[in-house]
Amino acid sequence: MDPIRPEFELLDSAGLEYHRWVADVETTFVAKDFTSTIKPSANVAPTTEKDKSNALMFLKRHIDPNLRWGYHHLKTPKELWDALDSRFGNIHDSLIPQLNVLWNEIRFLDYVKVNDFQKDMLRIQARMDFCGKKLTDEKMIQKILSTFPTSSMILENQYRLEVDNKRITTFSRLINLLQVAQRNNEILVNNNSRAVGKKKVPEANHGKVNKGKGPKGKRDRHYDSDPYPHGDNTSHGRGRKGHNRGRGRNSYYNIWHREGTSGHSGSDPKFDKTPTNPVTKEAADGSAPCFRCGFTGHWFKHCKASDNLAASYKKYREAIEQEANYA
Repeated sequence: MDPIRPEFELLDSAGLEYHRWVADVETTFVAKDFTSTIKPSANVAPTTEKDKSNALMFLKRHIDPNLRWGYHHLKTPKELWDALDSRFGNIHDSLIPQLNVLWNEIRFLDYVKVNDFQKDMLRIQARMDFCGKKLTDEKMIQKILSTFPTSSMILENQYRLEVDNKRITTFSRLINLLQVAQRNNEILVNNNSRAVGKKKVPEANHGKVNKGKGPKGKRDRHYDSDPYPHGDNTSHGRGRKGHNRGRGRNSYYNIWHREGTSGHSGSDPKFDKTPTNPVTKEAADGSAPCFRCGFTGHWFKHCKASDNLAASYKKYREAIEQEANYA
């Protein structure tokens, strides 16, 4: 432990907590084996100069600086201990009138928190015990019940009934019940702070579902269904927004060459953006539609579709071109 830091509260210059300070010092000296430095005994081995010095430093470190200056000339812990006892040993004669005033003036209704009232009551009880006046649990319970606020008179009558029936017999038991009641009142006030009929506002973005923002939501975008009445699988309709980008006349897509190496030096072999003729490429693999009927798999000169079908497809192509020009 840090030797500079005090282990308990200092003895003030007025000596109001002298009896508490004496009890703390005696308990600590027993643990440190320094008791013989302030209370010599024939049955105990004589103390060494090192123990006396450590005990003296401990006592001076736990008294008020003003007292320290007044007794700085004392060289042994026994001399300092006896000097403090002669000065504050009868301090209870001057403390009793002050404690009686505090006891008469303390009221439960003056405190907002039950725990604050409990601290002051226990402090008065400890000082009176040092002065030889015992504060019983019965007196402390009656002090609480007699100083209840008038707004809680019904609650006070209930507690008094519990005390009369011997269901509350200690001060700590009554304090515990008051703390529970205080906590329940705080919860009730918090629940009624919001307007009646108004739900609590949820947290921002709570339960929000992110749809279509992951990698799975961006894939598998399909174009519009085939507008051809003849079952051709080549899409020539307008499609959804952003799905007709890159289409040329007659709704053919621009095809970019991405395979093989480029003939230009310094270009990327993976993405060689050299446009090719879509009609030539589609005609080579047989995927180009026939300009007479719209079906794939044969050339225009080999088309065997009826005249009615050819006329219907021609009207359809003209309508598509007009719509594209309008757009």
